[in-house]
Amino acid sequence: MSRPRTVLLTGASGVVGRAILREEHAGRLRIIPAARSAPVPEATEPVLHCDVSRERFGLDREDYRALAADVDVVIHSAGLTEWGLPAERYRPVNIDGTRHVIDFAEQAGATVHFVSTEFVAALLPDAAGTLSDGNICRNYIESKRRAEVLLEESGLPHLVFRPTNLIGHATTGWTSRGQIVQQMSDWLRRGRAPFVPVYPGIRMDFVAQDLLARAIVRAIELDDDQGTFYVSYGPEAMDVEACLRTLAKHAAGLGRTFTAPPLRDARALDPAEITGRDPMTRMYLAVLRDVGEVTWCSGGVLPTSLPELRERYGLTAIDDTAAYAASLAYAAEHLG
Repeated sequence: MSRPRTVLLTGASGVVGRAILREEHAGRLRIIPAARSAPVPEATEPVLHCDVSRERFGLDREDYRALAADVDVVIHSAGLTEWGLPAERYRPVNIDGTRHVIDFAEQAGATVHFVSTEFVAALLPDAAGTLSDGNICRNYIESKRRAEVLLEESGLPHLVFRPTNLIGHATTGWTSRGQIVQQMSDWLRRGRAPFVPVYPGIRMDFVAQDLLARAIVRAIELDDDQGTFYVSYGPEAMDVEACLRTLAKHAAGLGRTFTAPPLRDARALDPAEITGRDPMTRMYLAVLRDVGEVTWCSGGVLPTSLPELRERYGLTAIDDTAAYAASLAYAAEHLG
């Protein structure tokens, strides 16, 4: 039997990293979890404490060379994913960190599997619309797209996974920490939204984190070393009304009543209707509006590689509405 492939997993303490570590691979992979400082409960190998934003990940030369000699594949999931920050805040991890991963992979002779974002579709030359400069997601998306370009220019064998908004595990709802979908849903469920700004025809595209993790693991097991995959539901995704109905059922399960807020066309919205609100309402309305704009610029329905992923990697069909409901239930019980 051949030895397991050795995988360096950056961002092992993050949502995607911990989901990957929970994924079954029947001993075919040996995963070295790399994290800056946070604990990694799912790790079965000692955690490599390092910092991708630094040259050689902050390791001394000898340890760095030894690591490169051992690693076959890099899963690069480390990244700053918070929206609304100045562009310079994303550079150290999202851009420079990717450059350092490329340097490492070149020395190791390793394939890179990069976790980007579905939202880069809004910035590509064939995008259906132009994303506004002030969009709360723009600086984050641009940093991820720049990282993709660095990989393209490097000539390294690599795959790019572009997931849409992640939710918890498809059946249990488990997540290592709350994501924007759970936070936004809780705010809506509590009746805090005066309205929901939407772009006509868009869909609420949420993907269970284990679906993404399984696709990445299967790609490594099959030795795939090129491709770009949109990890999203596209035309299969639930629409806004279905999302609100699921939220209403969730509220009813908690013994509470949920009245869906009115939908407003984001294109005709007076900015003062958002800026004049309290800080939390202002933030969440801006997120809803700007994420909707990203989807609108991506064609209204996000591009998807899900049919190809199902066929190539044997991914089972996951009902996105049921997965969303499971994620809501987990968050209500475990994430406060």
